[in-house]
Amino acid sequence: MSHPVLEAVRRRVTHRQVPLGPAPALPFDAPPGSEAVIQRLWASWAEVGVHAFRCATEAEAIRGVVAWLRERQIRQVLTDARTARSYPGLIPALEDAGLAVMSGTLPREEGPRYLGLGRWATAEAGITEAVAAFADTGTIWVMGGLGGARCASLLPPVHLALIRRAQVYPCMAAWLREARASGALMEWVEESSAMIAITGPSRTSDIEKVLTLGVHGPKEVIAFLIEEAG
Repeated sequence: MSHPVLEAVRRRVTHRQVPLGPAPALPFDAPPGSEAVIQRLWASWAEVGVHAFRCATEAEAIRGVVAWLRERQIRQVLTDARTARSYPGLIPALEDAGLAVMSGTLPREEGPRYLGLGRWATAEAGITEAVAAFADTGTIWVMGGLGGARCASLLPPVHLALIRRAQVYPCMAAWLREARASGALMEWVEESSAMIAITGPSRTSDIEKVLTLGVHGPKEVIAFLIEEAG
């Protein structure tokens, strides 16, 4: 038994031609790492509440991270193996400054895993590398899996992100286009347990429509943009 309303919908869906036009232009198109992209990123970070520092070299960025942590009197930090590989001077510099560094992987067993998470939850700041940053929205792209602990970017109240200039793209579509063409996109998908898009501090208005920071993630996001290539 047919229904007249459903029959009318079926006829429209079945017989109506759907025009397929050209793919839309990118929302913001400029070469990755160009000054135009960096300036747009800086403006976007200001809009979403990311505090950012521009560093000439990787060593300068690491010194900046240590100085920022010491100024805030932070003593315990959480990072991951992927960040330590990408920035080999980071953990030694933190330890030389007297900071307690938590890293490694969590056990699979439920009891020890929760104990490990409880220990990581005492970290006052988390430090991660970034896969990319998108200038149009100020989003920082972080991956989990294979040494990348997503907890470092989500669990502590402060997230410090290390980003190289060459990793700054005009928008996510530009990064996806390049990553797909090079084959890197499939590698990231296969190797990563999670892809985390961070656009400023965690914020919600679920509680009585009042904007609150830090409910579902860090209350502060600090970015260190490194000019030199890695």
